[in-house]
Amino acid sequence: MSGAGRAPVRFEKVSRHFGNVVALDGFDLAVAAGEFVTLLGPSGSGKTTALNILAGFDRATAGEVFIGERPVGALPPEKRNVGMVFQSFALFPHMSVFDNVAFPLRMRRIAGQEIAGRVAKALEMVRLGGYGDRRPAALSGGQRQRVALARAVVAEPPVLLMDESLSALDLKLREDLQEEIRRLHRQLGTTVIFVTHDQGEALTLSDRIALMNRGRICQFDTPTALYDRPVSRFVADFIGRTNIVPVDAAGHAAALGLSPDAATVRAVSLRPEKLRRALHAGDLTFEAVVEDVAFHGATVESRLRVPTGFVLRMSEARSGPLPPPFPGETTRVGFAAGDAVALYD
Repeated sequence: MSGAGRAPVRFEKVSRHFGNVVALDGFDLAVAAGEFVTLLGPSGSGKTTALNILAGFDRATAGEVFIGERPVGALPPEKRNVGMVFQSFALFPHMSVFDNVAFPLRMRRIAGQEIAGRVAKALEMVRLGGYGDRRPAALSGGQRQRVALARAVVAEPPVLLMDESLSALDLKLREDLQEEIRRLHRQLGTTVIFVTHDQGEALTLSDRIALMNRGRICQFDTPTALYDRPVSRFVADFIGRTNIVPVDAAGHAAALGLSPDAATVRAVSLRPEKLRRALHAGDLTFEAVVEDVAFHGATVESRLRVPTGFVLRMSEARSGPLPPPFPGETTRVGFAAGDAVALYD
């Protein structure tokens, strides 16, 4: 199993209505062959509905879905040739690990000798060689998720769908499995569509992220672009942590040294880690009172109040050139003008 197939995926004006509820609203998305794309968004944004329509577990009210160049909206799930990994793992408890992984091959009536070889390769790929005789109950949560991954890729589907696949695991296991998924994607080159509400997972795993809200895509871009150049207040606020500084008569933006066009710019996004007390040449600077300081391991986060009364968060590395500030201290803070992102909504 040196590499599974790969296929582009395309949604064209897909809508899904549940009575008066619009789950997807003219949803358009084009995923390149071999790309890892995450559908990210809050609960009710439509991300799982889109995945279910692609998998064949639900039907669109309007529009069409393509795998490769083939429209698949009328096909049952078993005819779409996609792999699927669920949050619940969905392993058969009465079957061994080997039989769980072999199941999709047997459904395709693959010869027994070929099944044995492909299952062995799939288990080696997820680092579970030698676990074939065990039952799921004898495995840890992370191992069960690896079995689910092996089962999803053993038939070499051109598209792999993952629905909140890591959310049932604790933090350390999630981080370990993220590394495994990235490695598998590099090895197989399969097109992956991953659904999550966890922005950290999305930023870590994805080539591109489709950030969704209310059945539509708000921004479809690389993780870096989403984080550094959000196109709206929703995107800026959802991805990571940021300070949303209003551009209004109160003068909060002006107090930071900013002068955006108040006729068009509604607010400015400024990430906490972009603020610094170790000033650089050319920084915009302002004076602030430190209201609170919180320890976060490698970083220290401070709450800053500027003269207009607006409160900002600043995040500094503990390994930085200055010791942490203390509550009540008045300090001068700076940032690069290019790190302030104008928001027009």
